[in-house]
Amino acid sequence: MNPSTRKLFLCLLLALLPGAVLFAQTDPQWAKEDVLSDPTRWGGTFGMYPEGQPLPPRPPKGYRPFYISHMGRHGARFVDGSQFYPKMYGIWKTADEKGLLTPEGKKFFQAYAEVYPRMLYHEGILTQKGQRQHRQIADQIYRNYPEIFKGKTQLVALSTESSRVIVSMLCCLDELSDLDRDLTIQVDYGRPYYSMLIPESHSNPNYKPMEPFTKEALDKYERFAKEVFDEEGVIGRWFTSTEGIGLDRESFMYDMMQLVSDCSNLDFPVPAALTDVFTPEERYAIWRVQNYSDYMYTGVAPGVDRRRFLEMSVAAKDIIDRFEEDQANGVSLRMRYSHDTALAPLISYLGVNGMDAMISDPYEVEKVWRSYEIPMACNIQLVFFRSRKAPDEILIQVLLNGFCATLPLPEVAPGFYRWSDFKARFNKLAI
Repeated sequence: MNPSTRKLFLCLLLALLPGAVLFAQTDPQWAKEDVLSDPTRWGGTFGMYPEGQPLPPRPPKGYRPFYISHMGRHGARFVDGSQFYPKMYGIWKTADEKGLLTPEGKKFFQAYAEVYPRMLYHEGILTQKGQRQHRQIADQIYRNYPEIFKGKTQLVALSTESSRVIVSMLCCLDELSDLDRDLTIQVDYGRPYYSMLIPESHSNPNYKPMEPFTKEALDKYERFAKEVFDEEGVIGRWFTSTEGIGLDRESFMYDMMQLVSDCSNLDFPVPAALTDVFTPEERYAIWRVQNYSDYMYTGVAPGVDRRRFLEMSVAAKDIIDRFEEDQANGVSLRMRYSHDTALAPLISYLGVNGMDAMISDPYEVEKVWRSYEIPMACNIQLVFFRSRKAPDEILIQVLLNGFCATLPLPEVAPGFYRWSDFKARFNKLAI
């Protein structure tokens, strides 16, 4: 069962139980099943946008949608980093020239060398898959909420300065323009919006660095990583020695994860020897380690600086403040485009699907925090519904990647919350 579909099923099931809450920790075995069942999920935030989203639950009788507040990530891309592919190629090529590759290492290097020319100079660039993902999201929005597009519709869209983010935004807007010929679009981008769109960026006028992780937090992470994943054993399968090849063991395995898992983002096929370099159990182990690292950086891990989490109170307040402004100006859709390092802490800050949980045991983190739920083109949509009989009674519904999701608020109906409760909880700056 698709993990998002599973959450929807649990939402509906739990809503039928007396006194039930709409969030329950899940068995970590589900995370393992999810990772092993989909060849892209083990890459976490490098995974592909899900498909097969059902129509979202209908609102209570008498309510109709009238506004959407959205924040999304760019679509599928090549690995970021100006010299990523040459750096990785150089390590493997040097090892090959020095005769330090095992037969398995040679097999991987030959596969990488075959596709390397098609990757070179493409670092960070949106792929055609990434473009299609945002057209798919536009189609879903139009399919799910046709009432919003009746008559003349106004849309405001904002983006970071990243080319892949801008192109992602334009693909979505272009698709919506084709679907709704009288759609009016206002677009802007840049640093003035970074405090809300991507506060971790050094281009943010209000940027402040996170405090370094404490020794205790780093020691806990390193113990967990060593217990879960046999890094030395895997490296030993590829190299007879790593002396003199420029391999930084602290970053090499993460770079290998990026290189291999990102192949699902590409528009051309790659050799199986490249994508199968890790066993299924190793992919799951790598995901667990990186998942915990992401949780420490963007979630609410105890004992570390939660700046990235708290900074997204600016985005939550922007959702609230812009709603009133947009209603006064006749705007029906407000769309924001950014990166996973903004989407992850925002989803955590809002408590979507219980991702605001504070968990001290690294082995328990995957019960609630799953980085593959923040894939390429990840997006969160708050959909607003108004009562025909009482226009001031506004409900909201939250979708994560097009699937019904939960908020830590009292429900009015399965999957629906009072806008007034949302404002009361999030209408403040946490930092």
